[in-house]
Amino acid sequence: MRPTVFVGLRGMGKTALLRRCLGMARDDGAVVLEVEASPDVPLAIGLADSVSDAKRQVSLSARIREIFAKMRKAVPSASVDLPNDMGSIAFGLREGGETTTLRHALEDLNEAVRRRGLYLVVAIDEIQESAVADLRELIKVVHATAGSDEPIVFLGAGLTNSARRLHDARTYTERWRYPRLECLSSAQTVQAIQQPARAQGVEFSDDALNTLVDETAGYPFFIQEYAAVVWLNTDGATITRADVDRIKPAIRQELDEQFYAPRFERLTSRETAYALALANLGKGPHAAHAVADAFSARSSDLSSLRNQLVKKDVVFSSAPGMVEFRMPLSEVYVERNRERLERRAREGTISLLRVS
Repeated sequence: MRPTVFVGLRGMGKTALLRRCLGMARDDGAVVLEVEASPDVPLAIGLADSVSDAKRQVSLSARIREIFAKMRKAVPSASVDLPNDMGSIAFGLREGGETTTLRHALEDLNEAVRRRGLYLVVAIDEIQESAVADLRELIKVVHATAGSDEPIVFLGAGLTNSARRLHDARTYTERWRYPRLECLSSAQTVQAIQQPARAQGVEFSDDALNTLVDETAGYPFFIQEYAAVVWLNTDGATITRADVDRIKPAIRQELDEQFYAPRFERLTSRETAYALALANLGKGPHAAHAVADAFSARSSDLSSLRNQLVKKDVVFSSAPGMVEFRMPLSEVYVERNRERLERRAREGTISLLRVS
C-alpha cells in the first residue's frame, strides 16, 4: 500500500481512525512503532519509546531489541550550521565510531522483523509537528523499501498542513495518499445521533435533530458533546427540541472556553481585526483577497498577518489563495463576542472602517 496520511481538522477522528488501523495491523502480526510527534522531541526518541508496546505485543529477539536501543542512539549529538542560511549538518556516532541515523536504525529493524516473518508499521500522529529533518530521514527509508518485497508500512494523521510539511521534506511525498476527514453532512449527523439512540429505545424528534445539526455543523466532537449532554439530562423515550434548547447555553459556554477562547484571546489587535473581517464573510472558505478588501489592501500586504494566524491555529489555507477558520463555527463564536473583539481590534493600527 502507498504511505497514507489521514488529514483533517482537530476533532475529526483522525487519531481514532489511525489507532483503529494500527489495532488491525497488530492483529495481523505487525510490529508497530507509534509516536505522537512533538517539536520538542526528535522522532528517533519517540519511536524508540514506543518499543515497550512492541515488546508486549510480540517476543522480540536479542537482535531486534539491540536495534531498538540503537534507534535511541540515532539522535544526532552535534551539528554544524552552514553559512548563508543553508541549514546545518548533524553528526552522530554508533559504538566503535560508525555513523548512524534514524534511517539506518529503521532499515536494520525492518530487515530483522522481516526475517521473523513479520512486517513493520511506522505510525506518526500529529505529523505536522515533526521536524522536517526527522521526516526527511523517515521518508527516505519508507520510499526506499516501497519498491521492494519488504516495504515498511507508513501511516500518519495530522492537520490540513501535513501534506505541505511532508512535501517540504521530500517532494515525492505528493504521490502518497491523503484521505481527508471532513465534517459530516446533515444526513450523516442525524444518523450518528439517531441510530445509537434508537438502539436504546429512545427517539429524537425531527426538530431536536434539526437543532443539533445547526448547533454542531457536522463537527464530530461537537456532535458527541451535544448528544451526550442532552442524553444525560433528559428522561423519557423522546428527546425534543425543548430538551436540546435547555442544554444549549451550557454547551456553548463550555465549547467557547475550551476551544475558541484559548485561540482568540491570544490574538493581537491586528490579528483580531483580520479574524473579524473573515467572520464577516460568513462560513468559509473565502478568497484571501476578499478579506484584504475589508482593509482596502492587497492580499499580499496581509500575508504576514495571515501567516501569524495560521501559526496560532486560528485559520488555514484550504487551497491556494483561500483562507478559512480552523475550527468550525468560529464565525458564530466571533458574532457572539463581536463587541468585545471589536474593542480589542480598534486598539490596533489597521483601519477597521469596513470591519466593524
